[in-house]
Amino acid sequence: MPLAGSSSASFTSSSARTILTAACEALGLSSEDAELIRLGENAIFRLHDKPLVVRIGRAPEKLPVVRQELCVARWLADRRVPVTCPYEGVTQPIVLDGHPVSVWHLVEPGEPRPGVVDLAALLRQIHALGDCPCELQPLDPLATAVQRLHHAHALAEQDRKFLLERTSELRQAFRELTFALPQGFIHGDAHTGNLLGMAGRAVLSDFEAVAIGPREWDLTAIAMAQTRFGLPAATYRRFVDGYGFDVTTWSGYPVLRNMRELYMTAWLAQNLGHGPDVAAEVNLRITSIRNGDTTSAWHPF
Repeated sequence: MPLAGSSSASFTSSSARTILTAACEALGLSSEDAELIRLGENAIFRLHDKPLVVRIGRAPEKLPVVRQELCVARWLADRRVPVTCPYEGVTQPIVLDGHPVSVWHLVEPGEPRPGVVDLAALLRQIHALGDCPCELQPLDPLATAVQRLHHAHALAEQDRKFLLERTSELRQAFRELTFALPQGFIHGDAHTGNLLGMAGRAVLSDFEAVAIGPREWDLTAIAMAQTRFGLPAATYRRFVDGYGFDVTTWSGYPVLRNMRELYMTAWLAQNLGHGPDVAAEVNLRITSIRNGDTTSAWHPF
């Protein structure tokens, strides 16, 4: 029987909690007093009586991604990479009314927070690994962006058309690049927001975007943070020193930077109904992209 209010179109904190209750009952866990940590592509709940988090995917098409996440996390943990680990006390993932559900060990936050030096070390470690045994696709950085633009119902049609055309242009430019680093396993969404724990003991999380592709993509988010989000040059230099390569010195960097900026804009555009601040930021980002402005400051969300 479908769970009330659990379709992807109405994926709210209330509907997610309904799914959580049913999932915990099926898995032999308690959902009582569970805390909603985040509601986005996934609803993430922290359980009260065990150091576990439950992730509920927004839509049925998330199921292959969840299976991939579980496989990659187990592989990385076996290779002694500090990562968020699946809870092995249950068989997972399970699916409730089309929503894939997985359970993970909680990583407690600490101070100081992990930063770019921690990320550089983790990226260097995972990029040095051999072939991943999980079934991974070649990197297509803008596939998700295209989906989000089509589902961003509050986005003005002229802006949607412009961004989709821009996506096609950037995909073609990406196919023509010659990369400086060897290709292989990549995280796919490497930024400090996907680090948990504390500085010096950071744990890498969120394996939804893992792929086989150019390592330069994993370095782009921190590089562009200098111009868009005010990352100090000295902090970026520590990231470069920690990893051993400065992606901004590579001739193809502008293409990856533009792709990353479009990816981030599409992510925010799907949240246009969440208030005037989001709308203003989406407008700022689209105007920057349309005008070829690569230096105006953006605001993180």
